[in-house]
Amino acid sequence: MAHQTVKDNKYTQLVLSDETVIKELLTFRGSIDDTMLNGNQVGYTSSTLKMNTEVISLFADLDGLIKNCLNEEQIELLRYIAKDFSYHKIGQLLNIPIKTVGRRLNTICLRIKQENDRQWRKTIYTQKLNLKSKRCSKCKEVLPATDEFYSINNSSKDLYHSQCKKCKK
Repeated sequence: MAHQTVKDNKYTQLVLSDETVIKELLTFRGSIDDTMLNGNQVGYTSSTLKMNTEVISLFADLDGLIKNCLNEEQIELLRYIAKDFSYHKIGQLLNIPIKTVGRRLNTICLRIKQENDRQWRKTIYTQKLNLKSKRCSKCKEVLPATDEFYSINNSSKDLYHSQCKKCKK
């Protein structure tokens, strides 16, 4: 395990199922991690601050959730926030009112939390509770065959639609 610093200690109890934690991580990420959303899949740039594996893992999980649930416009807003731009400057760059910047950040945090919770339930239902699963005909993701992930379809053999709720939106 990598050396843990005092700076890292504040991240050991953080979870991605709390919107406040997500917002703090997104807001202060630029000051501790220069790899945010830059497309690096393997390795980190040489200027990256030294972080322990728990912190790196937390940000990797956060990046995965961002990729799964946000659009490019939302990701662009996060890049500006990570660069410590003011809401006023972000509003100018994105041509939106200052109040909208804060609202969009709150929406982003909520979506990340919801996606984290969805992924957690998917894992628990299939790997721990051994519930039956089903492959979505559109996204091809294997999900628990429950009404949480699929809409009811009484004419179907398994009573669920072929597309997951996320794809049917």
